[in-house]
Amino acid sequence: MSFKDLALKRQSYRKFLEKPVEKEKLEQIVEIAHYAPSACNSQPWKMHVVCEPEMVKDLSACLRDFGMNQFTKEVPAFIVVSEVDAKLAVGSKLKYDNNHLVKYDVGQLIAYITLAAEDLGLSTCILGWLNNKKIASLLNFEENELANVVVAVGYSEAPTRQKVRKEIDSITCWH
Repeated sequence: MSFKDLALKRQSYRKFLEKPVEKEKLEQIVEIAHYAPSACNSQPWKMHVVCEPEMVKDLSACLRDFGMNQFTKEVPAFIVVSEVDAKLAVGSKLKYDNNHLVKYDVGQLIAYITLAAEDLGLSTCILGWLNNKKIASLLNFEENELANVVVAVGYSEAPTRQKVRKEIDSITCWH
């Protein structure tokens, strides 16, 4: 499939089948995602793959504070992306602090994760509503590790929706 076709097919799913995700596919996703670019090749992230049923259940609870993300009760696997301290090259450190670009780097990683999953026939949903303290405790994070985003991973039979986007001319400036 072309990259454009992949981009058009990838969407956020909130209805998952009761079907486990094969460990081999999860391994492929993190293998592909670890090639995501980052500032000064700092790779300021960790990917915590959660696929053991009890851990999945416990993590789902960390995503449902205040009644949010109830659909995560059905999700068979998650990839928790955490931020770790970036180590930038000296020249970059003179202009920015070490963590100035981490959010952008993590965004690249998330894009690689979701597109790799889609390419393998899996469905995903990016979750930013989470209880960082509970997740850090559940997954035994290191001291400076911060849960940033969780990607729900599984199978869905939901149809691909038509992409609704702003007109390209309203978001593009040519100079």
